[in-house]
Amino acid sequence: MQTTILPTPIKTKKSTLQIIHLVLGKANPQRMNGVNRVVHQLATTQKKMGMDVCVWGLSENLEENFPERPFTTYLFLQKEGKFKIPLSLKYAIEQLDKNTVIQMHGAFIPEFYTIAKLLKKANIEYLFTPHGSYSRAAMKKSKWMKKVYFNLYEKHLIQNAKNIQLLGINEFEDMDLLMKSNNKVLIPNGLSLDDIPYFGTRPRNEQLIFGFCGRVDTYHKGLDLMIKGFANFLERGNHATLEIIGDGKDRKNLEALTEELGITNHITFHGKQFGQEKFDIIRRFDLFLHTSRMEGFPMAILEAAAMGIPCLSSKATNINKYINDHQAGFPYENNTPEIIAIEMERANVLFENGTLHERGLNARKMVEQAFQWEQVAEKLYSLYAQ
Repeated sequence: MQTTILPTPIKTKKSTLQIIHLVLGKANPQRMNGVNRVVHQLATTQKKMGMDVCVWGLSENLEENFPERPFTTYLFLQKEGKFKIPLSLKYAIEQLDKNTVIQMHGAFIPEFYTIAKLLKKANIEYLFTPHGSYSRAAMKKSKWMKKVYFNLYEKHLIQNAKNIQLLGINEFEDMDLLMKSNNKVLIPNGLSLDDIPYFGTRPRNEQLIFGFCGRVDTYHKGLDLMIKGFANFLERGNHATLEIIGDGKDRKNLEALTEELGITNHITFHGKQFGQEKFDIIRRFDLFLHTSRMEGFPMAILEAAAMGIPCLSSKATNINKYINDHQAGFPYENNTPEIIAIEMERANVLFENGTLHERGLNARKMVEQAFQWEQVAEKLYSLYAQ
């Protein structure tokens, strides 16, 4: 749908409540940014369910470089001063109907502090979704700078929000270390199964293929732990390959690490892949790896699970309880290369005896039963409408 700068609220049959998702970016699903992909999928589902929903994006440019979608997108040009917002956005907030709720996505975004003050002044309620930024592991990165910023600005966002949507149990519990809040709720991300190709039982590979898909960020995604764990696995006499989909600032360093460990011939870096090309690579994986140090609730795991691929996942992913309950993979607690190698060996035993695919079938059922966007949308709507 066409992008415009100033929104005109349009009511739908579902209700007179207008829902606005506010995000840094354009909610473009063809980007590695997980928050933008989540906003795109959530807004798409809400629109299909008859809700009056649109997306407001703060962006570096106003180019419509995203696929067509059923909801309207309104773009606002970012100002150089991070706490400043364009006059068009200020005017748009002032013109909002009182029967509007805004959901802000992402934390430590200076513009959101300014917007929250304007919303309070205009008596417009908002939900706030930090997408994993308040977990203990996430707060360790740039620790002192984040602590100061949190006390000066983020607390204001939290205290004045209608609700704080936290995606995972780790962040839900860790937030109490930052400040006590009685308006936090635990609602994970979802997935639209219609968007994911499912191939059922797949042909067996000659040897185990591990795979990862996501932003190539060493610390955040724990990719150094993954590669070192894989090297440990190979040193134990096992045979497998590792395929990495994605790109980012740390790719060259990680390629250098594979050379240092002498495992270059066992690892393939595919770079950025989207759409069918991405799914064609993932469908070959026997086990999806997600060894993150910090996360909100990674969409990549849900996509792989929906394709019938089990997952080896760290505690930080927030999905381990679900994987354990459904026997859908190999969840683990201590995020070290040694533990990762041990879990890889456990998967390899099942691969060799021909039963690993059973955990993949369980992964698909897990998504069907617990993570469909329609379920998430209904839970959020009950918060909007309170």
